[in-house]
Amino acid sequence: MIRRHIVEFGLTTLFLRGALIAVLMWWAGNYSTTVATAMLILVLLGSAAGTLISNILLSWLIIGLSTIGIAILMMGYVVMTIPIKIGLLLAFPVCASLTTLSRSILSAWVGIDRNCSEINSYVEHYDQITKLHTKYNAQKIYKKALRFVMEDQCDSQWLNITAIHWSHNRQIRQFHKRAYNEMLRKIAKVLKDDRLPSEALYYIGHGTFLIISFNLTKQTYDHRNALTRQSLQKLKIGQATPQFKWGTKYINKDNAAKFPELKEIIRHLNRDMEADLIVEYMKEDNANG
Repeated sequence: MIRRHIVEFGLTTLFLRGALIAVLMWWAGNYSTTVATAMLILVLLGSAAGTLISNILLSWLIIGLSTIGIAILMMGYVVMTIPIKIGLLLAFPVCASLTTLSRSILSAWVGIDRNCSEINSYVEHYDQITKLHTKYNAQKIYKKALRFVMEDQCDSQWLNITAIHWSHNRQIRQFHKRAYNEMLRKIAKVLKDDRLPSEALYYIGHGTFLIISFNLTKQTYDHRNALTRQSLQKLKIGQATPQFKWGTKYINKDNAAKFPELKEIIRHLNRDMEADLIVEYMKEDNANG
């Protein structure tokens, strides 16, 4: 929205500057060739000064030249009508000011484009709601960790990849955006509180969180998952308890070659999460029966 307004204002300023130059030259052309030539020179000097000179120097230049022009045209003996004298006096400062304004707007436009690029890069790496890194960073860390799993000759290395998906999050997002964002923050806080500092946490979008655990023993990993499940079960959105699907994958040297990219892992985790949801529904049916 801001960018659009700046562009519109900049185009309007450029149009006014062009229209003013056209009007001044047409007006001066109705008089002698000398007046038209003087007007052309002043317009060109004003445009050049507004483009090349800094604002402070331009202000002093306008004051100095205007003073000299008033002294020559108004106080000296120049056979010329008052309106054309005023037009010649205003040609330089007005053209210079409009050119400077156009230059400032264009600079701001370029700055917004550069800032937008930086902001987009930041958003690509860091989710603003959960304050967690995104899928882009998860891919980079996974590749680096996988290299150690496959190539380290000294010790046996392994990874545990965990996905936690908030079921029915899209319906909540569609009708209750604020509650949706708040729930994402709560889930992220649970992960930050319950997972170990050595575990990498990511939000990969659409209500799905990813945890990359490096070299955790099975006992420690299972204990962390149990604590996380308990904490997530305590969350509430309104009066309802959100449901979560879980998917896990153990990666070691034996199967690492099958998952060279994070997208293969995510595809496998999605299948696990669908199966996990079916199991939860079966448990609820048995409990109700």
